[in-house]
Amino acid sequence: MRALFSLLILALLAPVSLAQSAPSVVRFSNGDQLSGALESLDTSRLLWNSPILEKSTPFFLRNVLDLTLPAAPPDHSAKHEATLSLTNGDTIRGQLAGVSDDSVELDTWFAGRMKFRRVMIRGISIDERPIFIYQGPSGMDEWTRNEDPPAWIYRDSSFRSNAAGGIGRNLDLPDECSIAFDAAWRGQFALKVSLFSDDVTKDDPSNGYMMTFQQRSIFVQNSGNQMSLGRSSNAFALQENEKARIEIRASLKTGKICVFVDGKIIEVWTDPNFAETKRERGIHFAALNTSPLRISRIAVGPWDGVIDQIPDPAARGAFRQFGLQEMLDESVPAPDEKLEIGRMLLRNGDSIAGEVLSVEKDLITIKTPLKEVRLPVEMLKSVALKPVDLEVSKRENGDVRGWFPDGSSFVFRLEGVGDGTLKGTNQNFGASEFTISAFNRIEFNIYDPKFETLRDASGW
Repeated sequence: MRALFSLLILALLAPVSLAQSAPSVVRFSNGDQLSGALESLDTSRLLWNSPILEKSTPFFLRNVLDLTLPAAPPDHSAKHEATLSLTNGDTIRGQLAGVSDDSVELDTWFAGRMKFRRVMIRGISIDERPIFIYQGPSGMDEWTRNEDPPAWIYRDSSFRSNAAGGIGRNLDLPDECSIAFDAAWRGQFALKVSLFSDDVTKDDPSNGYMMTFQQRSIFVQNSGNQMSLGRSSNAFALQENEKARIEIRASLKTGKICVFVDGKIIEVWTDPNFAETKRERGIHFAALNTSPLRISRIAVGPWDGVIDQIPDPAARGAFRQFGLQEMLDESVPAPDEKLEIGRMLLRNGDSIAGEVLSVEKDLITIKTPLKEVRLPVEMLKSVALKPVDLEVSKRENGDVRGWFPDGSSFVFRLEGVGDGTLKGTNQNFGASEFTISAFNRIEFNIYDPKFETLRDASGW
């Protein structure tokens, strides 16, 4: 016991370096952690190989908080991504493969085709999948941290700040681009994002555009001439919540810059001097204070330059932006309103009433009151499901929570371990088999209050 205690003390001496290099890490209920490699796992214990252990050592799962693994999603050519939101809070991403009165099917990269019970599904959203220039993060490789000691570390497929400071990377940004990411924070949201910069070693580059987020306010500036392009104070979700999906779209061809929070457009700005902007390719994320920040699911890709929403006039602040009415076509749809039951929202803002008949090879067939309509799945933003009385899956002894690099996470009862796979069951989807190498984190003892308190505290 004394020898094991000494080994665990050694493991605690360098928690920062472990997080930065992103090895596999097992954490225990007493706060200890060990870096190393997972050799085997069953329903009651795991076998761990660590450089500071004399030999591979078994640990009972009843003492394990979580297991972090170095996973990354594979490249694939899917044209859309469907996100299922379940009644127990789980989120699963994949390609829509089938919709019926009783179930929804997804093709996933970590478990193949999965069928989910309709009564467990709160809703489905659909996103296009462009050809991404960058998706991550999967580590600190090729990112530059601008402070010593660094303000950011890498852990669990995310960048986490522990002080004010920035991180940057040179990317081959196209002249018209989209930069999307998940942000989570404690306290007040305070983040600066720069794009089209030439020097990723500085938090304040001398060219490109800088967007500053302070609670619900967003301030946009041309970094080259220090000209303010405007400010919006209507990003209420950034003040009311502690997480959001943020997307910035910018064009060097037209000077348009717009920002979306959780899929809703906040504001559109135009740089009157866009033709003079230096065309460089770096992006930055900078924490503005010591409040913890987490950045994950970064996706950088091209943008077609089309603004397909307009900001909600009732929510906009008193700041008049440059040429907004000239930029937007009068036919652009109004902000999303709550749809009637049975209606599905299309990517262009229109909606369609009907029933899904089939999904095959990225094409969905919908029976409308007039005729059957067949269209690409990526043209939809939502899918109408049969109204039902929703249910929540039961909690089971042996339940674990799996996390994946694409942001999917769900609970299942660990039933067994195969050759490179985990077998699990849950009322949401029945029995399934998951590729172990696809997980970037597995949480154990998920219903024990003591474990949850420690998990919440260590999440930042």
